Amino acid sequence: MKKILLVLMSIICLFSLTACDEKESELKNEIKTTMNTYIDSLLDNTPSYIPYWNKESFKGRWNYIDGVFLNSIVNLYKETSNEKYKEFFLNYIDYYINDFGQFINPQTLEVNFQIGELDSICASKILFDAYEMTGKAKYLLAIEETYKYLSYIPKAENTKNFSHKEIYLNQIWLDGMYMYVPFYLRYANLKEMNNVYAEVKEQYKYIRDNMFSEEKQLYYHGHDTTKSIFWADRSTGNSKSFWLRSIGWYIVSLTDSIEYINDKEIKAYLISLLNEALLGVLQYQDEKSKMFYQLVDKKEYSVFVGKGYFKGLNNTKYIVNGEYEGATVDNYLESSGSSMISYALLKSARLGYIDKSLYSKGVEVFESIYNTCVSKEDGIHLNNICITAGLGPKSKIYRDGTAAYYLAEPVGSDDAKGVGPFIMAYLEYIR
Repeated sequence: MKKILLVLMSIICLFSLTACDEKESELKNEIKTTMNTYIDSLLDNTPSYIPYWNKESFKGRWNYIDGVFLNSIVNLYKETSNEKYKEFFLNYIDYYINDFGQFINPQTLEVNFQIGELDSICASKILFDAYEMTGKAKYLLAIEETYKYLSYIPKAENTKNFSHKEIYLNQIWLDGMYMYVPFYLRYANLKEMNNVYAEVKEQYKYIRDNMFSEEKQLYYHGHDTTKSIFWADRSTGNSKSFWLRSIGWYIVSLTDSIEYINDKEIKAYLISLLNEALLGVLQYQDEKSKMFYQLVDKKEYSVFVGKGYFKGLNNTKYIVNGEYEGATVDNYLESSGSSMISYALLKSARLGYIDKSLYSKGVEVFESIYNTCVSKEDGIHLNNICITAGLGPKSKIYRDGTAAYYLAEPVGSDDAKGVGPFIMAYLEYIR
């Protein structure tokens, strides 16, 4: 009798597991179909060089927003070998880069590389892939041009870290590490500049020593080495809040940079930072949705936002009868930062940077973003994307790093800062 019961229990368990496997398979197939259609729409809705996925503002120049999206298309081509992705990627790059490796707006024939900011460096990471795919010298020349521009950016006072921009002297933002470190390391490997590894380690170390909250186990968005800018704490130099996407940028910068480090000791150090940062942010995962909030550590939070914020940020959602009005705004589940964390968990677990058990956590986050933020009523769209956020400059005092500021920024759909990481997480998800 006991043996019969054990056999019956085994059969029941087997059926349960089979049912779960079938359900998971159905969801994965649905996601594949939806994502293929969605990605095609993002490409099809981009006539010439004017990107459908750039919701912040059309820049008409080499910029990080397009770079984030194109990076996902490069990796999509590598995963699928579908020539349409390669063709789109190269055609888009070729619009901005001439045969001499110069960044030119073909309509105005003016230089279209914004010199003096780390953001512009970001897009040039994809030039290594373009060169590897084609062997065309112009991509190599454009890489050299980018490195020259990077070398012009001044270092923050008393550090080895680059200032985020020339207009943000002595300011270090988490975003910046994603914008330039992967490019810098790929360039270092191309030119055999092994001294760059130690420099990059020191840059990450400065951020860990000065921008990490031991209490919260989270990183602040920005840091002013002079502790004098209006948004900075006078004792620490840090900004006031824990903004999800900035933490996401930082975590992805580590995830993507580690593979380009050929020094075991330095690689191990960056892996330790990655583990700490991921475990820190996972403490704030929403139990119900499995996503993360715009203000990471403030799950159920509301704040009154004055009309000055909305007016300064041109957030037209809060115009009433032709005038901006103040309003109480709730913290919200944000898809771009959540996608970055999902991608980092999936890739880092696959490559052995973090415990393999965290792979399932990455799957959980990705499927939750899909179920919560992807709409299909009027075409396919990725929603709940913070369109942009930053700190200062002095002429924009409403960008002050407060909770009210981050919740006042416009929220939209299909912007590359959300779409790019979502596609990258998707590619890890289907591996």
